[in-house]
Amino acid sequence: MAERLTVAHISDTHLGYRSLSKEDPKTGVNQREVDVYQAFAHAMRAIAEASPDLVLITGDLFDKKVPSIWSLRRAFRVLRTVQEARRGKPLLLLGGNHDTPRMRESSAVFPLFEEIPGVKAVYGLPERVYLPELDAAVMCVPAASISQLAEERLQLDPDPQVGFNLLAVHGVLQGMFTAEYTPFFLPRSRVLDDRWNYIALGDYHDFRQLSPNAAYAGATEFTTTNIWSESRKKGWVWVELQQGQAPVLRHRPVPTRPVISLPDVDTLQYGSSDKAVEHVLEEAQREQIAQALVRVRLFNVPYGERARVQRAIVEGMANAFHVQVDFRTTLRSPLSAGEQQTETTVTQPVEERWRQFVEAHREKLPAGITAEEVLQRGLAALSAVGEEMSR
Repeated sequence: MAERLTVAHISDTHLGYRSLSKEDPKTGVNQREVDVYQAFAHAMRAIAEASPDLVLITGDLFDKKVPSIWSLRRAFRVLRTVQEARRGKPLLLLGGNHDTPRMRESSAVFPLFEEIPGVKAVYGLPERVYLPELDAAVMCVPAASISQLAEERLQLDPDPQVGFNLLAVHGVLQGMFTAEYTPFFLPRSRVLDDRWNYIALGDYHDFRQLSPNAAYAGATEFTTTNIWSESRKKGWVWVELQQGQAPVLRHRPVPTRPVISLPDVDTLQYGSSDKAVEHVLEEAQREQIAQALVRVRLFNVPYGERARVQRAIVEGMANAFHVQVDFRTTLRSPLSAGEQQTETTVTQPVEERWRQFVEAHREKLPAGITAEEVLQRGLAALSAVGEEMSR
């Protein structure tokens, strides 16, 4: 029986993700798509150097079911290079909700990667993959099969005949999100079980260790429609398993484009929109906003002044990659000095409801249209309506 097993757990790389309208000057490809690829490539180079016994990619390798040729070619090259460096040691690839066709009859790109030595893809039915060279078995539950798990039509038990039993699941467990965001949840009792040596989870974009033997690796870049709510540390997980001992988990960060959320500003506190803008720009000077994604939430700016305020803030942070100005309305008294507006004290604006709607329906968008594009167009339309109503 093997005494030790090392695992690199990576997830939710979302290759092909596109956002905003800026292009990389070298390739002409959407800059955010390039950012996402670079984070993935950095993580996989680090994994190749660490040379674990096993690599687990727990879903959403791609952002779409039909990835762009640009991302598909680069993903293949990276994985082939990693496997050459690892001399074909096992790499398991799960299908996620983003990159798995809804119909099993539809084509999927995953079989392509099985042409690379050591790569095994599981994207339809659940499958226990035996790795006799490692004295290990991995029970794989891709996104297409999580309903079986939730409805208790799939029984998960380790195999006592192997030394190391791992469980890999792409799905969101109960309690990972607030009530405002309610995707398909998996009961924790169906997944978390200390009989497994390690439980590798995907779909949730922040690193989160749920128990000594279970963790979400998180994403490698910022790819949701609400990147401001995500943890600022992206990366992958190094796992060391030793017979008779608790797993050792270490989160390995990867560099990403900076994401900065400036403190909330209530115009009522400053007496005028102009003074509120001055404060926002002063706060920006305290941050490293160069080439960063920046957001600021402003409360109680009159509709008629919003276009001018947004223009002033964007121009004042011209060195940022992108500036998002969120206008919100609250019925409470002005913020006191140093106080941060909380979600519970704010009436949920239509803009926030629109964000949640886009996130919930992003999988239904036609090919070539990104959730971020729909989100931004909707926000622009809502702003225009608000300005017209204020006249």
